[in-house]
Amino acid sequence: MNNNEEALFCNDAFYQAFLGRDIPAMNDVWARETPILCIHPGGQALSGRHEVITSWQQILAHATCPRIIHKVDKVVSYDTLVLVTCYEWDERRPDNLLLATNGFSREGERYKMVFHQAGPTPIGPLESVHFPVL
Repeated sequence: MNNNEEALFCNDAFYQAFLGRDIPAMNDVWARETPILCIHPGGQALSGRHEVITSWQQILAHATCPRIIHKVDKVVSYDTLVLVTCYEWDERRPDNLLLATNGFSREGERYKMVFHQAGPTPIGPLESVHFPVL
C-alpha cells in the first residue's frame, strides 16, 4: 500500500468506529504519541489525547449519536502528513451536509489520525455526493 492508501484505510476505520459507536476502535484510530487536534461542528478546538478521546467517548455514548456516512472528496499528501477531505452526513438526515478534513501521520508502522474538523457546507458539488436512497 502507498501512503495515500494507508491513510484512506485509517480514514475508513475512523468512520466505521463512528458509525458503529465503537469507542475502543475510535481510541485506536487516533495517534498516541503525536499531538492531535479535533474540532467538532460548532465546537471549539480540542487538543491533546485526553480531551479529544473524551469528546468522542461522550459523542459515541450519547443516545442521539449521529450515524455518519462519508464520501471521500480529495486526498493530499505531504512528506509526513496525508489530508483527506470528506463529505459527511447523518443517514437519518441526509440534507445536513458537512465537509470534514481528516489528517493522518505515520506513528510507528501505521498511519494514525492527528486531526479532524467538520463543519456545515452548502449542498454540492452534487456530482461528488451520491446520497443513499432511504
